[in-house]
Amino acid sequence: MASEVSKVRAETIQAGDVVRLASGGSPMVVRSVGGDTAYCQWFSGEQLHQGTFLFTSLRNISGEPRGVSLAAQADRALSPARSSAP
Repeated sequence: MASEVSKVRAETIQAGDVVRLASGGSPMVVRSVGGDTAYCQWFSGEQLHQGTFLFTSLRNISGEPRGVSLAAQADRALSPARSSAP
């Protein structure tokens, strides 16, 4: 059964994917996979971190929409209000 879980996870998590720990935390980039683990890297502020995690502890978030950038939020906040009146 454990090998079946690893096989399924290996097919859904690949190098280049963006993942997050199932318990939460920062988004991480998968650099490589091997066996039932993924080697990931992520930033906390300007500091680069890295670690190896079991597939069962990760959730693939590559297909999820990303948040709006701070620059886009600032542009939206500073833009004049749009009105529906001519």
